[in-house]
Amino acid sequence: LLTSAESPLSLNFQYALTHPRWMLQFLANCRKHRVARIIRLLGKLLAKTYEGLDPLLDMAQARDLMQQRGCMYVYRNEQAYRAANPSNLARRAQGVEYTELDRGDIADLEPGLKIPFERGVLFESASHVINPQALCQRYFECFQRNGGEYIRQRAVAVEHELDSVQLRLDNGGNLQVNRVVVAAGAFSKQIAGIPMRTLPLDTERGYHVQFSDMQHLLTRPVSWNAAGFYATPMNQGMRIAGTVEIAGYGSDHNPRNIDFLTRKAREMLDLPAQPDQEWLGFRPTLPDSLPVIGFSMTSEYVLLAFGHHHLGLTLAGITGKIIAELANGEEPSHNIAAFSPRRFL
Repeated sequence: LLTSAESPLSLNFQYALTHPRWMLQFLANCRKHRVARIIRLLGKLLAKTYEGLDPLLDMAQARDLMQQRGCMYVYRNEQAYRAANPSNLARRAQGVEYTELDRGDIADLEPGLKIPFERGVLFESASHVINPQALCQRYFECFQRNGGEYIRQRAVAVEHELDSVQLRLDNGGNLQVNRVVVAAGAFSKQIAGIPMRTLPLDTERGYHVQFSDMQHLLTRPVSWNAAGFYATPMNQGMRIAGTVEIAGYGSDHNPRNIDFLTRKAREMLDLPAQPDQEWLGFRPTLPDSLPVIGFSMTSEYVLLAFGHHHLGLTLAGITGKIIAELANGEEPSHNIAAFSPRRFL
């Protein structure tokens, strides 16, 4: 699987050998009973997605960037469908309803698919964002309208003091603040002063390619399960996003993953020979696949919010709501004991 040209999963073996602790912890969490626990805990948090997102979308005047047209998973044959059945049943157990599809249903719903997929499932209540960058820009503008100040410097260290926190910036300056929220995703570990020795944050590298002006080929996101990607109609084109690569932060993008996505996308849809855009992103991942949400182990004035792996945009709203409650001295509206930074001690 790791070496096959047909696999959406790849591993840099040199990186794995130099990070044995994280790899062993990750593999330990792949045991069946631990996977069931992770699904249950994430399912409870995901159930609150719109409790966090809806107020943000309204405040940011961004509802036009969210569409609810469902999401389809497709399988080339009955064998692939049966193999995915435990995952789909686990989703259903978390309250996620879906409709089972046959070849005719799939062709009726998405006639632009070139492959005659035998089976599929349709998650009718699913939503997707048609331009994530524009959504983040709307959030940012909303932050500024409500009195937020943007400081164009990188925080390089958090220095703890008796009743406050000092942020050291990359221009040599300092900021004295009452509270700090570290929410820098995969790069949170690069900020000094956070006890990262006990927080094994790493990254799953994900890729996308985008074909401009080809969004008309689908009406909703479609995931080709075996190929490990989603084809999503965006407002600028068709985005093919997915794959998982364990290779850390530093190395360049892997052309194999770009080639894989491009080739599989063209098998699935009538697309041009080459995409107009390719991208590598870093999904912040802890070995138990759960985020860190809560107070730092070293200061009551530092809050941590990272490690959401593939679900950062989805869970941003509810995570922000919980962090705001903690910062204001309120009881959090969701039980976050399982996401405590202390769980790795």
